[in-house]
Amino acid sequence: MNHFSRVPVLLAGTIIIPLIATYWLHSVAAYIVLVIWIGAAYWLGIRSIQSQAQEQNSRQTQEVHQQMNQILQQNEQLEQEMLNREQERTRLQQQTETTHATAIEAFSHHRHDWMNDLQLLYGYIQLGNRDKLIENIERIKEQMMTDSRVSKLGIPSLVFYLQSFKALNRDIQLEVEIEDGITLADRLGTEQREELTRVIQETISAYQTSGGSSWGECPTLSIIIRNEDEEVQFIFEPEEIYPGPDQIWAAVNQLIAGTNITATRPEDDPASISLHIYPI
Repeated sequence: MNHFSRVPVLLAGTIIIPLIATYWLHSVAAYIVLVIWIGAAYWLGIRSIQSQAQEQNSRQTQEVHQQMNQILQQNEQLEQEMLNREQERTRLQQQTETTHATAIEAFSHHRHDWMNDLQLLYGYIQLGNRDKLIENIERIKEQMMTDSRVSKLGIPSLVFYLQSFKALNRDIQLEVEIEDGITLADRLGTEQREELTRVIQETISAYQTSGGSSWGECPTLSIIIRNEDEEVQFIFEPEEIYPGPDQIWAAVNQLIAGTNITATRPEDDPASISLHIYPI
């Protein structure tokens, strides 16, 4: 029994006092006091019941408001989650469409190159130029071996980037040389693979942007991938004279900050940069 429910009972109990006084005194004043006392007790009891009802209503109203606020917050969270999922779905769809478009363009470019090579070989056959024929067959064979080594790196994002680079970039020529037998899929963790792919892509981009127009109309950048003791090296060597070696060196060091990739460069060729990654 709470405080408000006890008050009417206590007030009713106090009537015993004037009743006893009236019983003993039998006076008009005693009866008047009894009537006033009963009226006051009744009035206070009514006020107590009203106060209790108001407090209960206020408490119930507050609880209803809290529940409504919680429901509104939950609805807002659900709407935000749905919006985030829709945005993520849209992003993934756009990324997939971009990847498909890139793959189609890369395949089209490779098909065009194969047609050119076939026409060139056919021309040498018709001319009977055996030396040129053998030379181009060896060149095609070497290119096929390079593509095979690239695919065996085992990092899909990096493989796709290197194999589609020629089809998507016209302002720089990329030459890739990979030591036979190198694979990275089982040697690098997921985070290392993502870091390596990002650093390779952005390093090539840094060579493109940092060199400026003075580097040449279509310069050549060689990438040599090789094992060295317990590390894997990615060596970037510009074939033409690179105009901003210190600028590219600063850009690469900024790219590898916070990763387990380190960079070095020879004193006699400051534009050539080696990236070193230690498989875990």
